[in-house]
Amino acid sequence: MLDQGVWAEIKVGDEHLRLFSENSAQGVQASVYNAKAKNWVAPSEPVDDIEQGKDRAEAHAKAYLRDVGNLELPSLEWKKSRSV
Repeated sequence: MLDQGVWAEIKVGDEHLRLFSENSAQGVQASVYNAKAKNWVAPSEPVDDIEQGKDRAEAHAKAYLRDVGNLELPSLEWKKSRSV
């Protein structure tokens, strides 16, 4: 069950990514999901806190966008995740 967290969605070029930083039963984790390809760009990785998770997810998304098309990461609007 999700205790707390945030997520952001970006669409740039042909890419559609969802970034997550969440605290659940497995601990605090960061991840990046490619909504278009329906796969994980960066599967869940443990982090110290939500803020570090946001930083890690953003870094993974930046690297991915640079690699796939030299695209820039737009500014992110983080939203609170809903618990399940």
